[in-house]
Amino acid sequence: MKARLLALSGAAVVVLATCTGGADTTTSTTQSPSTTESSTTLPADTTTTTLAEVTVPGSASDSLDPFVVERIQRELGELMVEAAEVRGLPFLSTPTVVILDEAEFTARVADLIAEDLDEDDLATDAAFLSLLGMLPEGTDLYGLYIDLYSEQVAGFYDGDALEMVVPASPDGFTPLQRITVMHELVHALTDQHFDFNGEYDTLIDEGNGDDASAYIALIEGDAQRASFVYMEGLSPLEAVQAATEAFRIESPVFDSVPGWMRDDLLFPYQQGLNFTDALIGSGGLAAVDSAYSEPPTTTEQILDFTKYEIGEGPRELPALTTLPSGWEIHDEGTYGETFGEWGLRQVLGESLSPGLATQTAAGWGNDNFAVYTRGEDMAIVMHYIGDSERDAEELADGLIVHGRTAMAGGAAVESGGGLLYDQAGKYIFIDRVADELFFIASTDLDAGHELRVQLGL
Repeated sequence: MKARLLALSGAAVVVLATCTGGADTTTSTTQSPSTTESSTTLPADTTTTTLAEVTVPGSASDSLDPFVVERIQRELGELMVEAAEVRGLPFLSTPTVVILDEAEFTARVADLIAEDLDEDDLATDAAFLSLLGMLPEGTDLYGLYIDLYSEQVAGFYDGDALEMVVPASPDGFTPLQRITVMHELVHALTDQHFDFNGEYDTLIDEGNGDDASAYIALIEGDAQRASFVYMEGLSPLEAVQAATEAFRIESPVFDSVPGWMRDDLLFPYQQGLNFTDALIGSGGLAAVDSAYSEPPTTTEQILDFTKYEIGEGPRELPALTTLPSGWEIHDEGTYGETFGEWGLRQVLGESLSPGLATQTAAGWGNDNFAVYTRGEDMAIVMHYIGDSERDAEELADGLIVHGRTAMAGGAAVESGGGLLYDQAGKYIFIDRVADELFFIASTDLDAGHELRVQLGL
């Protein structure tokens, strides 16, 4: 399902994703506490600017010691210069920085999360994921995301307000905090040049989900690479301090969520970094800049850079027009979202080994899916097309295992050329025709059968 708010940067997540290879763009317009404002902008030629010349505009909580605010602003000014050097682009203007005490920072994060997460939509998403065998039935997904996004937020770039928001650090930023702030400053820098925040919002509102995931991977991969380059420039002592601090951070919520959810949160950082590294290898930073004008449009292109290079997009697939009688379609009446290669890999990862899930999801050509609700009942239809008939056959085999195990479908019987599970209180039907595949799942047997009739299966 589409989600506007992917993640707020936690220092541990940024470093974990870098060391093992999770989104930071946000959409809050919360008004910030203010004290004294400054207005000197960063000169365009940042590569020749001395650190002392940068004056950071912004505001701070009234409770903060002015000397603490001044120290943080000075460190941020230095990091802005380094961000411009690492990324190879000048700041067009100095980002506004909001420095908050612990209480106000926590409130700002809470307001941001509340604005971008819809409790009713997430309740439907939870039922959808439960039907697919990806979440335990009755999971409070809204509360889980609240806790997850609130855990160890180390600062973020607010793309709507065009602000860097950081918690106060009375003793100055630690090496780990500087890495995270560097990541966020690169977001602020690239947003000035490429206006990615507006484009991402458009994809969330009008896209199919998979395109937004691909785009955020470009954004995060770009910033993650810059963080990596910055880390390489740390002294050996600072590098050890950063690693030690990261290992000491406890993340009980992140550690407790299902593995697919952790992977999904890390996807734009890890896979995005791989994609950005491939861009660098093909044409340096200029290739990364160009990618914002011709961004990846599918997670398949993120996972397989050659698909991006040759411009391989989704195969043509008609929109779904099915709807059981008396039911409603989820997500404001929009017919058809897309799992994409990454989404299918996440689903299959609940029943197949990681390697087999990766192999089974590869060969993705396109897919459309729609989710329907009636009271507490839930149904889904997916229409998939592979790059070849063999790809569709592999996905069918994977979904058969998934339906029997993760979805607890029980024993299947042949029905009209497909396989039907309808003896465990739910309806699951899988049918492959050449390079196309249809998948139906419903908590209501009659609705599942009606969807199958509407599809002519």
